[in-house]
Amino acid sequence: MSCAEHGGYLAAMADGELGLVPASTVAHVRACGSCQSELRTQSLLTARLREAVAPLPAPPTPGPRSRWAAAAAAAVLVAAMAAGLATWRGIGDQDQALAAASAAQAPPQFRSADRIAIANWCERRSDRPIPVVAAPDLTPLGARTDQVAGSRVVTVAYRTGAGSHVTVSWLDTSPRQPSVEARSDSGRRVLLVRSPAGTAVVAGDAPASTLWSVAARLQGSRDATAQAVPL
Repeated sequence: MSCAEHGGYLAAMADGELGLVPASTVAHVRACGSCQSELRTQSLLTARLREAVAPLPAPPTPGPRSRWAAAAAAAVLVAAMAAGLATWRGIGDQDQALAAASAAQAPPQFRSADRIAIANWCERRSDRPIPVVAAPDLTPLGARTDQVAGSRVVTVAYRTGAGSHVTVSWLDTSPRQPSVEARSDSGRRVLLVRSPAGTAVVAGDAPASTLWSVAARLQGSRDATAQAVPL
């Protein structure tokens, strides 16, 4: 595998999610200076983001002038962080992926177990065909739409035979070179999947093996409805 093929797992390594990373990727990164440099960059970014959101001790109540100065400084800081993040490769997609996974936790706006009905509802709401996963142990529950980072995201919710849940949030339906990137959001696994059917975010409380199985199925899907493959 090339560096590009291993690169999708670097974010998981930076987060310490080694259980999501194939052994071949770990071995490659240990021997590849380029990938080690990229891993250090991602680790540094993760640390900086955590520092930025860490709670601070409550300061004394400031006067009006102090509040204005603090607000101005905060605006400059946010703008600087946004500019820095925009230059880091792939951070836009990752931020949108985590935001989409968070929005997907809300209840479906349209409830149905009929894949065709769900697909039709999604297409009417988004003006684009939305793949609906078909698998023996995956029952659709419905769908919802959300505005995430200025884009319309369409989420289809599923329940597994064991009672856990999976959400697949479609950021777009433009064909992509297949890849999967793993992220962690407050302890939740989030998979950013690029596939021939578009870009999707796989999340939920289902076991990691189930989330990866759904991601793998989406990677091979070109049709409006993903083909049935046993979990």
